[in-house]
Amino acid sequence: MDHKLEHGQVCKGIVTAVSDYSLSVTLTGGLQGTVSSANLSWRRVDHPSEVAQVDQVVTVVYLSTDPERESISLSLKDIEPDPLIEFARTELDAVTRGTVTKIAPIGTFVRLPSGIEGLLPTASSGAVAYKLGDEFEVKVDYINMHTRQVRVSLGA
Repeated sequence: MDHKLEHGQVCKGIVTAVSDYSLSVTLTGGLQGTVSSANLSWRRVDHPSEVAQVDQVVTVVYLSTDPERESISLSLKDIEPDPLIEFARTELDAVTRGTVTKIAPIGTFVRLPSGIEGLLPTASSGAVAYKLGDEFEVKVDYINMHTRQVRVSLGA
């Protein structure tokens, strides 16, 4: 697979297919690449069709080539600003409202007004049984940029 792309190079392309886990993109010049679900967006995406549609022109970042598979990895996420950076600068110790988006054995996930999701650990939620869509006050207690984790507690 002979190409002249460099890691981090910004390219234009057209979405040629949308699957459950990725987008196929034909770059200018005819090379075919893939945007995996992990590289679609910084925000949580349930399906790649939420980000782009077939025949849509997109701007992507070239990540790498796997010569054995003859595949090119691309990213839409890398062209967007990381919302966790501004969140970390302004929201640590803030009390805000959160909406329940997922309930798991480890705790309750809540979407904050910024779009960032935080985890209310089971041990911190008391005996309350939350339902999807419930809203309540939470305090942002913990942000880890490396692991991209946000933990919240019940608001004051």
